[in-house]
Amino acid sequence: MMAVNNRLKLTLAGQAGFVLPAVIFGLVLMSVVAITALLTARDELGSAQAQGQSSAAFYAAEAGFHEVWATWDSIQEQVDSLFPGDSLVLDWQTLVSGSKYQATVFRWDNGDQLMYALSVEGRGPGPLGGQRVLTYSLTSAGNAGYMLGFCCNAAVTVKGGVKLDGDQDGISGFDEHPPAWETANVCQDSLYDKPGVMMEDTTLLEMIDTAGTPYLIGDPPVVQDPYIDDGAFDNFGPLTWDSLRAMADIVMDGSVVEVLLDGSWVYPRYTTNLKGETVCDTSHPGNWGSDDPDDPCFNHFPIILIKGEVEIEKAYGQGIVIIDWDDSQPPGEKGGEFELEKNMVFNGIILGKGCVEIQKGAEFHGAVFVNSDYRNEDSCGGDWDYEMNEDDTDVIWSQCAVDRAIVNAGLADYADPEIMGAIRPLPLRAFGEALR
Repeated sequence: MMAVNNRLKLTLAGQAGFVLPAVIFGLVLMSVVAITALLTARDELGSAQAQGQSSAAFYAAEAGFHEVWATWDSIQEQVDSLFPGDSLVLDWQTLVSGSKYQATVFRWDNGDQLMYALSVEGRGPGPLGGQRVLTYSLTSAGNAGYMLGFCCNAAVTVKGGVKLDGDQDGISGFDEHPPAWETANVCQDSLYDKPGVMMEDTTLLEMIDTAGTPYLIGDPPVVQDPYIDDGAFDNFGPLTWDSLRAMADIVMDGSVVEVLLDGSWVYPRYTTNLKGETVCDTSHPGNWGSDDPDDPCFNHFPIILIKGEVEIEKAYGQGIVIIDWDDSQPPGEKGGEFELEKNMVFNGIILGKGCVEIQKGAEFHGAVFVNSDYRNEDSCGGDWDYEMNEDDTDVIWSQCAVDRAIVNAGLADYADPEIMGAIRPLPLRAFGEALR
């Protein structure tokens, strides 16, 4: 009997020793399951929050694109100053929701086609910092607009003074195509307005009311730019002042006396090629092109170097006029002078170191870019380098005239594309996503 009791005690003792570890193991296993469930729930919550913040970041980036695009005019000047490979980084902007975005404009050109990439990074408001990046391709329609160094950003750009004198005379920065070119379809449809006048010192602007108030209009009419200094007239892109002068096709040397030209000398000339075809005689110094689209000289834009005082009337001309500066001449005669008057029509660019007069019913389409620190003291109204008076004289900004002059004069390789039509987004965009 005692033996039976001992065996029963041993069995019960063995059973008690097994149950305790089993209970402990069960508790541990349940704890692991519970912790795993909690961690899984937390991860699911974090994933949902991250997804929400990622969506918030996406919409922040998209909102940023629309905001930048809607206010593109406010950054247009900075964008225009970018060279291929450059970028413009805009400041972070915070939305009402707490999300924020930052936009970056990259310039990358495809041959002659101006291209931009607008990359917008959006970030969600939460601690996980959901991040989305949207990149849009931007391009523009139309042909290139050209800049030759600092020329030309206005109808008239001057270091020195501007004098407007007379009824119905004036300067317009509102872009126009030369009337005779409209039927030739050589100008792009878009028009790009510029300031009427850009000056180093606008106090040197004089508008004289003699027979009636002259006009000065543009977008805006007048701009003061302290960077219009002597250096702006020493280099034209990769061309120096001397190398640009050396490219002249025609040299009008009136260093001491006035040279008077008119329609009896300035008119298109022709010759015959080996095939017996009539072609433009580009070698004749009196051939300054034609405004007739059917004329062989329609695309002839000579580079004309003006030494001394040259006056032209009752004729048509087109090209690039360079007003020379000659240190060997006496004071008051160092700078050249170019006068358009008596129903003269000229399309193109007038630039250099001297003075310009446009008067007596003359009409000019294009851009004037002159430095009056090199003025002729005895002409152009004394201290004034740009003078207009009498008989409905007009100087009108024309991107088309500037472009055709640069291209057909053979200077396109030295010029930079400045405008290529209105910027528009392409239907292409790339996405990037990251969690921080």
